[in-house]
Amino acid sequence: MRMRERLFWKGSGTSVQAVYEGYMVIAPTVRGFGETMDKVECEKDAVCSCRSQLKHCMLVGRTPIGERVWDISRLIDWVLKRSDVDPTRIAITGNSGGGTISIYAAACDERISVVVPSCSFCTIVGSIGTIYHCDCNYIPGILRFGEMYDVAGLIAPRPFCAIAGREDTIFPIEHVREAFNELKRIYEVAGFPDRCELFIGEGGHRYYKMGAWPFIRKWFTLIAQR
Repeated sequence: MRMRERLFWKGSGTSVQAVYEGYMVIAPTVRGFGETMDKVECEKDAVCSCRSQLKHCMLVGRTPIGERVWDISRLIDWVLKRSDVDPTRIAITGNSGGGTISIYAAACDERISVVVPSCSFCTIVGSIGTIYHCDCNYIPGILRFGEMYDVAGLIAPRPFCAIAGREDTIFPIEHVREAFNELKRIYEVAGFPDRCELFIGEGGHRYYKMGAWPFIRKWFTLIAQR
């Protein structure tokens, strides 16, 4: 059964979709949200503790993204101890902040075999670099080393599909296309241009399931046939 073959890390908004697709799902609480929020901000009924997390991280030379990526890798360590998980078919997907974690986690952990970030892949300069946005997205000095497509380029040649909303004001579509064109060049140089795709949904900042599940199923099937 498919439930015994595949592992997913999902944001909670897409977990039910993954279960209906027949996949095993891990839907963790991202640091700075839910029970991991700062106690004071919980008492104030805040949505998240991303700013507090960033400040605390800076004191010890870390970043919220780094901590969240570390969490994903430890979850993979844990779940791979199960006998009903196929270690060659691990996908990661999520929307917005979940998409950002998907990109960075896959860039750092090669055990993730299929990557589908939603409403998060864009140029840094054209998105969070020019607007007021959540503090957890920022990595000090990142532009000294490269753009978001350079980070995503570390995922090549593993299958990557960026999902975007045509009307997404946080990640403008023209800058998404710019980032995708650069990433496509990286995949072409790697010799696997067919493993890099862009799906554009006709709407704003949300998860477009039609951009995710056909892509994931296609590549899981191909991986299983190798």
